[in-house]
Amino acid sequence: MTSKWLAACGIVALAVSWACGAHAADYPTESQFRQALHDVGDLVQAEGMELKVLDARKEGLDRPLLSAGLNIGANTCIVFFNTVPEDGLTQFFADIAESDMAPLLRAMSVHEVAHCVEQREAYVRMHFDKVLPDAYLQEDMTIQSYSSVVASGAVETWGEALADISSLLYLKRTVPDQWLDLARRVSTMRHELAAKWPLHDTSAWLDRLIEANPDSGDGAGMFDAAFQYRKQFRPD
Repeated sequence: MTSKWLAACGIVALAVSWACGAHAADYPTESQFRQALHDVGDLVQAEGMELKVLDARKEGLDRPLLSAGLNIGANTCIVFFNTVPEDGLTQFFADIAESDMAPLLRAMSVHEVAHCVEQREAYVRMHFDKVLPDAYLQEDMTIQSYSSVVASGAVETWGEALADISSLLYLKRTVPDQWLDLARRVSTMRHELAAKWPLHDTSAWLDRLIEANPDSGDGAGMFDAAFQYRKQFRPD
């Protein structure tokens, strides 16, 4: 069902993304997901894209929490949300204070936007030197060869690193008093859920970024900063 839906809508890729004090928050609701995505809509517009939000279950998808894909023809970042509790993520949210839920969900939404930005850089602008590690670059790189690298799974963690770095930069820019705590929680969550989602363990990148405390970039420049920091803080 997933592949048929993507083919019908012309989405180039579906990127799975997000696969604590005060009163604990419950698992995110539909209204909370939609509000968070609405709140980061300006970032999508700054990138020259539209944003479309869909209920994953109603579309026949079973991706956990949030996922995204770029519809090239419509220049639209399509984000799917799933309110069905997921083991591991349920425990993560149980340790999040209610007051931290909104900024955290906005950061997770930025994570999804980053996936669309990267897909745009690859499939529309063909900036392969920007989206691939140096080891995979070829002089005659094409969209087809790039797609083969992506399909192999070899750069899945690489893509998740960009999205997670973008989310942390967004926290640093918008909630500077909370960003360190939330950033460390995200990194810890990635590490603790590595057995379940090993290719999404970006904690080595995030820990180095948190320690360096770099500039977060302004506006649309935040994603350019994320591309730079993905290479700069790549684990040895």
